[in-house]
Amino acid sequence: MRPEQLIDRSGRCRLVYEPIADLARGTICGYEALERFPDAIAPEEWRTEALRRGREPDFDAFVVASVMHAREALPDGCFLAFNVRPATLLREAVRRALAQASRLDGLVIELVPRVARRDEARLVACVEELRAAGARFAVDHIGGEDGVLRHAALVRPELAKLEGTLVADLDRTPAKRALLFEIERLASRFGTTLVARGVTRAEELEALMRLRVPLAQGPLIGVRAKTLMPIAFALSRYVRERGAAMLEPGSLAPLVESGPASPAWEVGGATEAFRVTDGLAAAAQRALLRPPERRFDPLVCRGANGDHAGVVPFERLVEALAHAADRPPAA
Repeated sequence: MRPEQLIDRSGRCRLVYEPIADLARGTICGYEALERFPDAIAPEEWRTEALRRGREPDFDAFVVASVMHAREALPDGCFLAFNVRPATLLREAVRRALAQASRLDGLVIELVPRVARRDEARLVACVEELRAAGARFAVDHIGGEDGVLRHAALVRPELAKLEGTLVADLDRTPAKRALLFEIERLASRFGTTLVARGVTRAEELEALMRLRVPLAQGPLIGVRAKTLMPIAFALSRYVRERGAAMLEPGSLAPLVESGPASPAWEVGGATEAFRVTDGLAAAAQRALLRPPERRFDPLVCRGANGDHAGVVPFERLVEALAHAADRPPAA
């Protein structure tokens, strides 16, 4: 490997871009830039080789310069995020690459949560300087690595990336949903926006919307591409309809799942159906007034047009009521 091979013929490393979706609006609102190098060799292997040859500062500067160049092609209203280690951000060569632009608006710097205690004060000063120039910050691996919360308290990020292992099978794992509920509550107190990584299934997306996670990325959202072009979000209509409902606190709408209408749709000519706009407490009271043999059955729901919308499992209703009781009042 020659040192000059760290960059391609245009003088920059190659990047691919993973789209990030806004789960309330059903649109693509940002991209994460990921560096790629020749021969399909992992970036960390190139970094190791650059370190061995004394070229690591150049390597880091190449990556950052490439991201800065790509930012010029960002679609309107979108941001561009990229990963960087705190030690990398403190390098003079990297600072010079960032200083090439007078403003850093639209740039989100994702800090990997590993910083030496002796560098913490320098990192905070650097973050504030770049934030004043328009950059925003994100902290990665929320819900995964140890020490992340301390790192988040240090940086006070605008965004926080949820670990993919926390998102995987979220819909099937009540313990994960309980943990994510607490993370979301803490993030909202600090004005931090959560971003779910590695979303692969519609059921995971549904669970994230129920928990009011506003942004998501992963194979279900969109594949990585070689260019920063506006893309159509395949699930945009579904997410807009469901996401808007998720933002309406205190109703059954965020809890509705697909399911058949109950055989006991009508009893004595009176409908047992609930409306998706019914409040949680009122719905729970009605459900508890049902005959004992059906008291804990799923709640059959109708949409605004009167059509069958799905069902709400009784345990989800109880879970939502518990979360609503625990949620602190808005500051």
